Amino acid sequence: MQGNRAGVVVLGGLVLVGAAWLLALRGPDGLAWFPGCLFHRFTGLNCPGCGMTRAACATLHGRIGEAFRFNPVGMILLPLASFGVGLEVIGWVRGRVLPFRLNVGRVGTWVIVGVVIGFWVLRNLPWWPFTLLAPP
Repeated sequence: MQGNRAGVVVLGGLVLVGAAWLLALRGPDGLAWFPGCLFHRFTGLNCPGCGMTRAACATLHGRIGEAFRFNPVGMILLPLASFGVGLEVIGWVRGRVLPFRLNVGRVGTWVIVGVVIGFWVLRNLPWWPFTLLAPP
């Protein structure tokens, strides 16, 4: 059973590496099949994830400051979430929970939800300094 789980993880990892390679090679505008942010397309407002494709592309090219300019909250939460998911995947492949888990708890979950919703609202306000939160 663990061999099948490891194979699923390897396959998923290869898909992620392939997607990152395409993004780094073609850039966010070169991915014609990628629909972009539908929320922004229909409302003209920025969602909490707006700018993350460009931020990921900038990160892949080593331009971390530019990546934070596209989406500062996403650039903090995505690596933390990836680390937490990675720990859970390792535990899943091994068939038992690891002794260390990234568990934010109920209060931490509500704090993260509040930060994301607050960021969503603030980045759509048309006044300085909130306009700095919108992706360029």
